[in-house]
Amino acid sequence: MVADLEPFFPRVHALFPDTRGHGLSTKFERPGDYTYDRKLEDLVLWLDALGIERAVWGGASMGAALSLWAAVHAPDRVRGVVSISGPPYEPSPGDKAWWAVHRPLVVAGRFEEYFDANVKLRMGEDVLARLQARPQRYAEATGRLRDHSIASLLALLDETYSRRNWLADCARIRCPVQVIAGSEDSFPTVEMSRRLAQTIPGARLHVVEGGPHFPNRSHRAEVQGVVGEFLGSLEL
Repeated sequence: MVADLEPFFPRVHALFPDTRGHGLSTKFERPGDYTYDRKLEDLVLWLDALGIERAVWGGASMGAALSLWAAVHAPDRVRGVVSISGPPYEPSPGDKAWWAVHRPLVVAGRFEEYFDANVKLRMGEDVLARLQARPQRYAEATGRLRDHSIASLLALLDETYSRRNWLADCARIRCPVQVIAGSEDSFPTVEMSRRLAQTIPGARLHVVEGGPHFPNRSHRAEVQGVVGEFLGSLEL
């Protein structure tokens, strides 16, 4: 997300936290320690420590969904939300079946094979091939998984694939929201993102034609244009 927001650094004070279980943040070995409730508690305390009362929240995939969760459950701390492929939905039966098939890779400590399968699912084989063609970048991406124990990575992923549908809760959001979706994304699909935008009063929807689950990577300039317009609407 750093590269996505770099053009806006003169306009905003951008912060990039690692939520629990990600990056350099603490790893846990129980699925219950990775819920959106726990992650939101961490981020509110973090904002308190920084002396920040309200912020524009945003992210892609889990980070986007967490930003929506914050707008529902801590509305006084959220000035606006940019949600890129954020799913307030229960994982699809297909995704749950995929996890059931690939979970044994994590159990066996075969994290790189799990990583490859997940990139193929979310971004496609071409993206994986391009990543593998850059050995240093590939090693960095897969190496982050090695910061986990088997138990902590299982807990993180088991929580991910056991989430409930909370779309209806998004009707309580009252701050400005920009939803961005990739037309080729399988979860959330464009129709799912459209339902999300229709559920949130006044939300905007932008569909990136040809975009995958992370259209901010494949169509960065287009997504930056949308984000820039949204920030401008907030007078930022």
